[in-house]
Amino acid sequence: MNEKMLASPCGIFCAACPRFYKFGICKGCRTDSLHDNCEIYDCCIRIGGMDFCFECDCFPCERLKQFSNYHHGENFAHYRHIIIDNLRQIKTMGIEKWYIIMNQRFMNGEYGIQQRNPDGSFDISPCLCCKSTNHKKS
Repeated sequence: MNEKMLASPCGIFCAACPRFYKFGICKGCRTDSLHDNCEIYDCCIRIGGMDFCFECDCFPCERLKQFSNYHHGENFAHYRHIIIDNLRQIKTMGIEKWYIIMNQRFMNGEYGIQQRNPDGSFDISPCLCCKSTNHKKS
C-alpha cells in the first residue's frame, strides 16, 4: 500500500490505526466505505477533486478546524489535534518524507490513534499538544 493510501485527506496518519498495525488491514477513507458519512472526505475528494485538504483555497476551513479540536487536550484524540500541522508538513516536504517521519513517531510512541489505557479505556490524560509550546490551536 503506498504512502498516500495511508494518509487521510484531512491529515491523519492512518498507518497508526490499531487495525492496520495489528492486522495489516486498512479500513481508512481511501480504501473503504467508512468515509460515507465524512463531510471532510466529501468536500476534499468527491466535490473538490483533490487529494488533501491543503490543496483547497479555503485551507484550513472551519470544518477542518472543528474536526481538529475534537476533545481538545485529551490524549486519545491527539491525532486529530495535529491534522492541520500534518497537512502543512505534507505540503512542504511531500507525502513520502512525511510518511517516514510519522512512522518513526508512531514507532517511538509519539503518535497513535485513539490512545488507550491498559484497561482499554480512552486515555484522557493531557495530550502532547497541551504540553508543547509549539502547538497552535487553529
